[in-house]
Amino acid sequence: MTRRALVGAAMVTLVAIAPVAASAAFECPVPAPGAAPAQSQAIKAALPAGDAFADLTKLNAAVASLRSQGIGNAIIIDNLIAAYCPTVADNAALTEAQKREAVRRFAGQITRTVYGLESEDAVILDVPFPPNVIAAINARAAAAKISPEAWVAKAIARDVKVRKRR
Repeated sequence: MTRRALVGAAMVTLVAIAPVAASAAFECPVPAPGAAPAQSQAIKAALPAGDAFADLTKLNAAVASLRSQGIGNAIIIDNLIAAYCPTVADNAALTEAQKREAVRRFAGQITRTVYGLESEDAVILDVPFPPNVIAAINARAAAAKISPEAWVAKAIARDVKVRKRR
């Protein structure tokens, strides 16, 4: 094994769909600001007709097309989740909790898809955190002026190094 494979980056998907009370109404997330209007249009145009979200081959092709246009991973993921959510919201057969879980699962799937196309050396961990832990992660990441994902990756790498020395 190469050193690069051993040291490979660990990406942690922080899904912002936190568990809420069962009586809370399901709402779709709004994409974070960051995508230019042209990028948002390109994302919508790249999605194939029909149930694009059920066909991984079509999703891979859409992601590759968006990347070739210079659209970043975070924007692709955020906008694909926002595009997928209404299909779940309109499904009257699902409970509010089932809708939240379906979007959370899709968020993990699309994150693995997007980053999986980038490198074989990266490993993505899809780890749900309770809201109080997410709040603490976000606060510490903001204080360090880095993304929550980068903060978690550094914290884990630091912990692994400490444990290795013991």
